[in-house]
Amino acid sequence: MALIALVGASETLPDGSLRALVTVAGETLIERQAARLSDVGVTHIAVAVGAVPAELLTTCDRIRRRGLKVTAVRAAADLMGLVEADDRIILVADGLRAGGTHYAAIARPGSPAILVTGDTPLTQGFERIDATRRWGGLACISEPMVAELAAMPGEWDMMLTLLRLAVQSGARRLYCEPALFEQGEIAIVADRPTAALIEQSSLQQVEYGGMGLGRSAIMMPLIRLAGPLLVKSPATARYLPYVTAALWVIVGLLAATGLAAAGALVAIFGGLGLAAMRFLSAFRAESAAQDRTREVIRTFAWVLLAIFPWLLSLAGPAHKMPLFAEAALAPCLAATILLSRWLYEDSGERRRFHWLLPDADQAWIMLAPALLFGFAPLMFAILPLLALFQILLWLRLARRPDAR
Repeated sequence: MALIALVGASETLPDGSLRALVTVAGETLIERQAARLSDVGVTHIAVAVGAVPAELLTTCDRIRRRGLKVTAVRAAADLMGLVEADDRIILVADGLRAGGTHYAAIARPGSPAILVTGDTPLTQGFERIDATRRWGGLACISEPMVAELAAMPGEWDMMLTLLRLAVQSGARRLYCEPALFEQGEIAIVADRPTAALIEQSSLQQVEYGGMGLGRSAIMMPLIRLAGPLLVKSPATARYLPYVTAALWVIVGLLAATGLAAAGALVAIFGGLGLAAMRFLSAFRAESAAQDRTREVIRTFAWVLLAIFPWLLSLAGPAHKMPLFAEAALAPCLAATILLSRWLYEDSGERRRFHWLLPDADQAWIMLAPALLFGFAPLMFAILPLLALFQILLWLRLARRPDAR
């Protein structure tokens, strides 16, 4: 049993271009839809088209390079050639922008389902289901519905007719609040001004960075200032992981050649690169791949912090053992950062005051002046104690019961 998607790409904007090709944050709507569909297990995308301009062909080629099959279809008979008896088909409305949780909900195994919402002024761009409900832009149907449409005489709007067949068959209705449309989490992009508003709203909704004082208080605010520039081009998301990884390799090489202060300064820029990757992974559709890459780079940076004094001393010209204050306490510092990360992840939805916890960005920011001015052993002694104090303070504040 395969999971196939039917994505609309025939509606046009007032300027004559396709709605599916509108760019939001350097990413076309149909590419974002394809990435979300891939995350929920779709391997083949059928694109419901009228005309097929060169820009759409180029975009489909980019989607194919991500490992997805893409086929243009004009009628239900074309779609019938792609599906088998036990396949499920996800319908995606033309110009839809929705979050990964909505795709995951509609893709869960089970009987046919429709994402629905209330009939409000904010949802007028969606198809009406009944007197009080409108379509939320996603649905999951079965192969017999496609066969029924293919057997119907005449020409029919494939997407809307399949939706009607799902409604008539009594498909399950998954309700989403109209407030999500006000927040821009779900929307039909009908024109370019709407796309610009959604992009601006999405930038404002990205959180300041989750766990860590250095990242939440320093790194992410800086990245948010540059947010509009970061999301403007898809090349940024493509090349940023390579740049960030190269920065952390340079940190290790500088430490190995005895340039400790320079290495710490470059590590701060490496931390900015990691924060930028997190920002883009939260904003763009490639979040799963971005998160995996970022985790590998972050782990390497954490290991580098733990062995930094050893790398600096043993790989230096004298090849001496590092001072005990550095050799023993640097791994302790890394361990406290790892402990704070575990505490943050275990706290789940109850997490509060997580910006108080220690992180690697805070450590590198404090180590850089210490290495520049020659009091690194003292700083390596202070940082683990400061990290433990931050953890204890967080435990006290985060688990304090709310006032009644």
